[in-house]
Amino acid sequence: MIGKVIHSNHSDWDERLPSIMAVYRAARHESTGYSPNFLVLGREKGAPLDITLGDIHEEKEYYNSYDEFVSQMQQRWRKSYSTAREHLKTAAERRKREYDVKVKSKQFNIGDWVYYFYLRRYTKKNPKWSRNYDGPFLVVNVIPPSDYVIQKAKRTAPQVVHGDKLCHGNTAQSWL
Repeated sequence: MIGKVIHSNHSDWDERLPSIMAVYRAARHESTGYSPNFLVLGREKGAPLDITLGDIHEEKEYYNSYDEFVSQMQQRWRKSYSTAREHLKTAAERRKREYDVKVKSKQFNIGDWVYYFYLRRYTKKNPKWSRNYDGPFLVVNVIPPSDYVIQKAKRTAPQVVHGDKLCHGNTAQSWL
């Protein structure tokens, strides 16, 4: 959003940030079904445009006591939080399905040599000429369903990595 409103010299981003954040907090999110304002405040926050268009119907509620107001807010929050959790669960399942379509299953065994996909970014170095894979590493342990413990040498510290970051390497002698 910042990229759409700043000037070409990018010097005024800090002046525009408060209004961008106000818009972001007022916008309904697809994953939760609610705006961040509603989830934090229990109601939608009014904007200057609301004065022109008229009051929001929800905001005309009248409470006889503070206790009644608190209980109404608690009920509203409980309902919105449970609905947001359901929406987040659905969105997470959808993202998992989309991710799983692209993933190719890989199996490694203890004693296999692998290369680890590790994108290092160095300043003043072109990433096009950098190595993306590090290794070879030895698979020391398997953590089902898709994590592996790899180690570069006998005296180096082992590290846990996801199987998506590994590819088969050479067949050097194991030091296990």
